[in-house]
Parts: sequence; C-alpha cells; structure tokens
Amino acid sequence: MSSPIETPADAHPVSEEEELQTMAEKESWLRARGVEIESLSDRKKAAEEKAARQALHPLDHVEGITRRVKYVRIPCDASKSFERLEAILAHDAHGDVLPDVLAPKFAGGGAIDGHAAREQAVRQLGQKGLELSQSAIDAVAQQGACETFALVRPSSTNGHRGIYLYLDEVGLLKSLPSNQRCNELAKACGFDGVSFYGDMFIGSVLAEPSPMHNSDFSMSEMDSSSQWLKQATSENVEFNQSMRQLQDAMREKGGMVGDLGGDGGLPGGTGEGYLWSQTDDEVELTVDVPDGTKAKDLSITFKTQSMTVGLKGVGSTIVSIEKLFRKTRPDESTWTVESNKGSTKVIVTVAKIDEQVWHALEEI
Repeated sequence: MSSPIETPADAHPVSEEEELQTMAEKESWLRARGVEIESLSDRKKAAEEKAARQALHPLDHVEGITRRVKYVRIPCDASKSFERLEAILAHDAHGDVLPDVLAPKFAGGGAIDGHAAREQAVRQLGQKGLELSQSAIDAVAQQGACETFALVRPSSTNGHRGIYLYLDEVGLLKSLPSNQRCNELAKACGFDGVSFYGDMFIGSVLAEPSPMHNSDFSMSEMDSSSQWLKQATSENVEFNQSMRQLQDAMREKGGMVGDLGGDGGLPGGTGEGYLWSQTDDEVELTVDVPDGTKAKDLSITFKTQSMTVGLKGVGSTIVSIEKLFRKTRPDESTWTVESNKGSTKVIVTVAKIDEQVWHALEEI
C-alpha cells in the first residue's frame, strides 16, 4: 500500500485566476464572469472621446454651466428634409434665447429693397420711418435679425408650453422664396393668410416653472398627429377671445387701447398722463411731464413689481404703479427724456422678467 503524498503546510491548490499571467488575461477572465471593469485603455479612449466632443462644442462640457436645447430647421426648399439642431445655452438662461442664437443664421442672403423697407417703416413708425437710411437697412441685412411668430402661446391647457417659429425679420424685403411648409403650419394652427419667406426654425419655451426658458422641440413633433398641433387652433381661438374680453373690460375702465387680433398685436393702454405698450421683453411707458423738464429734475425709481416717476424737490409724483402686472428686472430698466415742439415726455422702459404677455399694466 502506497503512502499518501505529503503536501507542505504552506502549499494550496492553484486557482484558475492565479494561472492568468497578463493583465489582459485577467480583464478578460473578469469580464467573462460579469464583472464590469475600466481598464487603462478604456480610460484613455474615454478621454479621447471627451476631448473630441469638447473640440466640437467647447462650452458643452462645463457641467452645471451649459445645457443643450433641441429645435428644428424648416428649409424653404420643400425638397429638403427637416433638420434637427441643438443650441448650447447657459444653464440658467431665461426667456426665449433662440432669437439671439439664430440671428447670425439670417445674416446676408440678399440685398434689401430700400424703397419697400422705408414704406414698411412709415406704416409702423409714421414719418420717422422716412429717416431710415440705406446704410441702416443694409446693416440689418448683413448682421441678421430674427423675429418670432407664436404658433401656440403658453397656457394652463398645454402645460405652459409655447411653440414658436423663428424667421428672418427682413426675409420678404430680401425677396427670399416663400416657405410653403411654414405657411401651411401656421394655417393648421388657425392663422389664415400668413406668409413666410426663407429658411425658418421652430422651437418651444416653457413659461412654468418661472422664469420662461427654452425647452426641447423634437423632430417627431413636426408630424400632423402631434398633440400640440391638434390643440393649436382651439387654443388660439380661446386665447384671442379671452384677450378681447379683457380689452372690453379694460376699455370700460378707460384704460386699455390697442388690438390683439390675428396679427399677434400685444395689449397696450392709457392711464392718467401716460401711454403704455409692450414687446416680448419690455414694457414702455410714455409719460407727460412739464415742458422744459430736464433729466436732473426727475426722480424715477424701479422696484421688482412697482415704479414711480416724479419731480425732485417739489415732491410731485406724476405716475406711480404700486403693483405691476408681473415682476420686472429693475437693474435692466431705463428711462430717457424727449422734448419736441413744446412737449416734453419721459420714455420709461421696464425690462420684463420673462416673455409673458402683460394683459394690463397693473395687476388685476
């Protein structure tokens, strides 16, 4: 009978893992058993890919500082497909930033008809429009200017999400070709007889949570079956009806002027000694002051939701709005004095905190 083979006390069976000699073999052995590992080559590859992304989008890698927003390009050439695009915005960017992002895309593209441009300026500005020079017209064409058209305004029925078209502000004056697909899109939203020219873009904003900010608009939302498009006409009809009702109520109080018809005009009004109007991002008051009043004679204050215009020394308050319709940005609000033919006025420009429509100057 043979004797059992003796094994040294410090000896132990050699495992499969210990038989692996190289790092590559060990990594392969671990991965085969479901272990996720990151090798030196994996880290190197990831670093190279990150560097490549940063080269293409130098701001995109700053975590917490920037963010991407999707929107879609609609070429005026109907044979060309829609194009999904992305904009890199500041992480805390508020308001609709796409007009600033897209303005350079509308630079050039054709010379502006100076005569037609002045005619349009006269319709909008009166005789001041005649002062528009050819060099100023050409500068607009070369620099690029972006205008927005609201297909759907934010409301409680659509999750406070607005859908906007972005177009060349002087596309018609450049004699750009008609964008038939955008014309049809506007018609599907209830806007008959609207014409657009040149390449355009479509994007969205969220009004809530405040402040208003850009949100993603995907390629799939261009489909006619999209929920936003199905609801657009009824929402626009309801919006215009509610605005007309509000205008009627304000007119009865002697405070509202202006029209909010299908052309997308914004409410404006009159008050004791002033007129007010608005754009997407500002509210302007034209205040009557005694003839000959100078800037040094005025005391004008801006607060988040109030403002006053008065004269120094005599303690005279000319206009005081204790509760503006919405909050504002006092540090970005300005004023100037204009004197003309025995009339002196103060032009007060109040910076909105977002691009929401003001249905009145004072909180209702």
